[in-house]
Amino acid sequence: MEVKVPAVTKGQENCLLIASMVRNIALNYLELGGLLVENQENGYWGDSGHESFKDFIQDLGISYDWATRMMGLARVVTQQLFTKEEILDIGVSKACLLLPHVKKGKLDEETRLLARDCTFTDLRKQLGHNIKGIEDCEEYVLCRRCGSEINPINVKCGSCGEVFSVKIGMIRRR
Repeated sequence: MEVKVPAVTKGQENCLLIASMVRNIALNYLELGGLLVENQENGYWGDSGHESFKDFIQDLGISYDWATRMMGLARVVTQQLFTKEEILDIGVSKACLLLPHVKKGKLDEETRLLARDCTFTDLRKQLGHNIKGIEDCEEYVLCRRCGSEINPINVKCGSCGEVFSVKIGMIRRR
């Protein structure tokens, strides 16, 4: 019996490749975080001639904030509060949102499941971050020449009477 595997489209192949690379980035992120923790705790940064751990981090070309997030996730794995697989399932960005809750000892099972199942923005909303919705934002366009703000043009349809704002993608040319 011959088994036929359905052909993968170029788009599907692209999406699979991206997902694989993101997973590898996340693994490297956790590994790098562990090495940074080891470096800081043992003072290895001084062996490279740096005045402080922060100077060492900045000479690497990464932000100190970003480095401390990597270190925080590595510590969470070391403390067995999350496994590497759980962080990979949640995603590094969402796992970083959970770090303050872990630090305060307020990470419950509901929040863990929420992090795994919802989007980054939805998780931020659930964790109490102030996120503006589209309805809370003021729309404007920037002039391509001088950068001035221009209010959108509101137009009224001559046939049905609906009023709407014209957006760049709506404009058609003949």
